[in-house]
Amino acid sequence: MSSPAAAFPPAPETGDCSLEGAAPATVAAVDEDFELLLDDGRRATLSGLEFPSKAGEGSAFREAAHRRLSEWLAGRDIFVGAFAAAPDRWGRVSARAFAASGEGKDAPLVSVAAALLSAGEARFRPEPAAAPCAKDYLAAEAAAREAGRGLWSQPMFREIDPGAPGAREDLLRRKGMVIVAGAIRSVGETSRAVYLNFGQKRRDDFSVVISRRNLTMFAGIELRSLIGRRARVRGLVETGFGPRIEIATPAEIEFFEGGASP
Repeated sequence: MSSPAAAFPPAPETGDCSLEGAAPATVAAVDEDFELLLDDGRRATLSGLEFPSKAGEGSAFREAAHRRLSEWLAGRDIFVGAFAAAPDRWGRVSARAFAASGEGKDAPLVSVAAALLSAGEARFRPEPAAAPCAKDYLAAEAAAREAGRGLWSQPMFREIDPGAPGAREDLLRRKGMVIVAGAIRSVGETSRAVYLNFGQKRRDDFSVVISRRNLTMFAGIELRSLIGRRARVRGLVETGFGPRIEIATPAEIEFFEGGASP
């Protein structure tokens, strides 16, 4: 079995992102969108993961990740913990999944999503459903990022330093989810939004935008105290008024010290 979970630590028994409340299921197949097709007819989505797109430079990575996930899970018993009480409108269950990390009855159960992130097969996507696992998933991703494993070995998937030469052009060229990490230089405000500016010129340099209608989600964070802090933000780049990413929840931005995340 080709598994991304080699030497990955066992899943915790209790907690928000644990085996607690997870129920046994059997994977019939892994479809092309990385959804787990269960033999009882359900479709489980591995919430919190961003895989490479089907087209372009990342397609080979996507195909390899899909092949390894299928070899690991297809036809095997796993445990599924639903993040939501009901399926979405497409009938998919937003879930965390746990599977044996190897062959044999003594192989420990591990988090499928965290194992994929640690192997560099995917990047963390800050969607609300995966909030209970955000801390664990970010830690798993950090291990791959710092080691340059999988996707992180390729420039097109690495985070962008907005202060580096050519960063603006790189931001405007990237497609899909982009990760930007750097120091917040200033905080600006308008009647509609708050801006976390990573450069001197908001219309030219990178900024993070928080709409005033979403400010309540950031209660407890004194935004002006963020000046000088280093932050990592992920989302889609907008180019209408200089490269920027609009965020709606704290899950889309993380703060760290020095040149790397904890």
